[in-house]
This record gives sequence, C-alpha cells and structure tokens, in this order.
Amino acid sequence: MTPRRLAVLTLLALAVPSLARAADIETRDFNVLVDGKPTGEAHITIHTQEDGATVVTSDTDILVKLLIGHYRYAFRGRETWKDGRLVRLDSTCNDDGKLYVLAAAADGDKFRVKVNNQEKLVRGDVWLTSYWAEPTARLNQDVGLLDADTGRELSARVQQLGVEQRVVAGQMVNVTRYRSTGRHGTADLWYDGNNRLVRQEWTEDNHKMVLDLIRLRR
Repeated sequence: MTPRRLAVLTLLALAVPSLARAADIETRDFNVLVDGKPTGEAHITIHTQEDGATVVTSDTDILVKLLIGHYRYAFRGRETWKDGRLVRLDSTCNDDGKLYVLAAAADGDKFRVKVNNQEKLVRGDVWLTSYWAEPTARLNQDVGLLDADTGRELSARVQQLGVEQRVVAGQMVNVTRYRSTGRHGTADLWYDGNNRLVRQEWTEDNHKMVLDLIRLRR
C-alpha cells in the first residue's frame, strides 16, 4: 500500500465517526394552530450524544390576534435525558407578559426544580409536557408530569389508542396515537416509527391547540 493511499484511508476513517455523529441530530419543525388558524411555529432538535445522553432543545413562538390587542407566547427549553430519566432541564417562558425562568436537575432519587427563585422537590421519574418521545414505558400508570413552561407539578395517565395513518410532512405514514389525561386536561399525541412526536392536540382556555409536523431536518 502506497503512503498516499494509506493517508487517504486514514482520513476517511477519521471522517466516518463525524458523519455518524451528525446523523444523530435531527430538527422537527411544527406549525402551531389555534382553532384551525396558523398562529406560530415550534422547533424541536434532538441530539443523541456519544455517552448515551439525549439533549433536546425546543423553541416555540405564538402570536394570536384578538379583537382588542393580541396574545404572545415564547418558550425556549433545553432537556437532558439519560437512561430514560430526565436529568436536567433549563427553560424560559414568556406567557403574554408572565415570565418564568426554570432550572432543574436530578437530585438523588428526586428531581429538584427552581422556578423564579423558588425551589421544590418532585418525583425523580417525571415526564415533561414537551412530549417529544413516545411514552411506551409510561402506559396505564400514574405518571408524574412536569410543565416545562412553568415548572408546575402535574399528574397524568397515558393510554395507547392504536395505530392509524396520517399525512405527516406531506407523506402518508403509520403513526401511533396516545392520550395523556389528568387534572390539567387531555392531550392527544401521535408518534412516528422513530418514536418521535409528529402531532399534538389539546384544549387551552376553550381553544383547540394543534402542533403539526411540517418538516424533518437531519
């Protein structure tokens, strides 16, 4: 083998891990609809890291025009998951002027949450209202649910409703539908074959809210 050929093969070998790591990052772009009208967009980026942790960043911006004035909502969040458990959460939320700054982390078998300088401990196996991953391990049981916007502690019960076909990002695909029910309300959730969220429907202040996947970027 010539030195030139050896050098080329070495460069290729070094490049392969970088390409593999790049493939472990995907961004999902969603339309946000309120009562059937487009009002904003949301983006979720999922990065699976070499140590097995998954880092999820989210940003959502909504503007609803009202008869008098308007309603604005903005959210920025970063989640870190390891072995199916949430180990870190940082988020900021502006809910039409109500500001929330949240910093939370695993603390032994609990999860310590700090919101606007007020701290509390919640159960360590909390699930988040970002709902980005399919909840297969949380079916038919009481689930500790944490509001990613406000840090409010909730509870829910999750049911699988079955597999159906839906148009997702312009293509007809099989998706699995779930329903999360609790005192906070009900959320219907759809996940694709990669166990990732493609659609969410819920009601807030008597308005039908929809998060609908329009594009997948890798």
